[in-house]
Amino acid sequence: MAKRGYPDHQPRIPPGWRLATVEKWPINTMHGPGLRPTDWHFKTSGQVRKPLSLPYDEFVQLPHITKKFDHHCIDGWSYLGNEWTGVDMNTIIEMTRPNEGVKYVHVEGENEYSATLPLGQELMLAFKRNGEALPRAGGWPVRLVAPGEFGYKSVKWVQEVRFITEWEEDFWNKKLIGWGEPPIDPALNPWNVNNEERKAGLRKLFTHLLEEKRREKLERIRKSAGEIPA
Repeated sequence: MAKRGYPDHQPRIPPGWRLATVEKWPINTMHGPGLRPTDWHFKTSGQVRKPLSLPYDEFVQLPHITKKFDHHCIDGWSYLGNEWTGVDMNTIIEMTRPNEGVKYVHVEGENEYSATLPLGQELMLAFKRNGEALPRAGGWPVRLVAPGEFGYKSVKWVQEVRFITEWEEDFWNKKLIGWGEPPIDPALNPWNVNNEERKAGLRKLFTHLLEEKRREKLERIRKSAGEIPA
């Protein structure tokens, strides 16, 4: 199974990162869609022989595993030893039977959030963290866990996994392209702290994102003040 991140002999957290505690694990997100279990279905699509559509109660009854993975946020904090419980992506692959030539999975969540990852990379579709059901802000009902990637690749509120033969730009790369910036090369190892190209791409991404949030906040203020139509 393909793995990403530091070799075993290197430190568990990138230099300069801070450790987060269980009680204070930061969550950089909205509160989620607020779905009820009866409203949620997990689906597979794309180049597959057997598309899946599973309600929540059937999904959590699939063969599942519990493993510990470290979580690293690009904001500069790490949480070591998260215990995740969920369905290994290999189980989904066996059930949905991708066609020959499929190279990637495109994982889609709420609000058009997505991540494209190589087929065969170690991935889990988790529904528990540290023995407890995920909170809404943490990705409930199901979130992707992608060990070896920074946290922004771990899609929350997963709804669908599409199996594709060609690389498809995901949420953040589409953002960068829309801002006139080059997308982040998916082949670059995300944990390589000496990888200036990837770090520069991520800095541009978050610089543009902050500017976008400031514009949205200013627009809300102007609307509330009656300067522009609501």
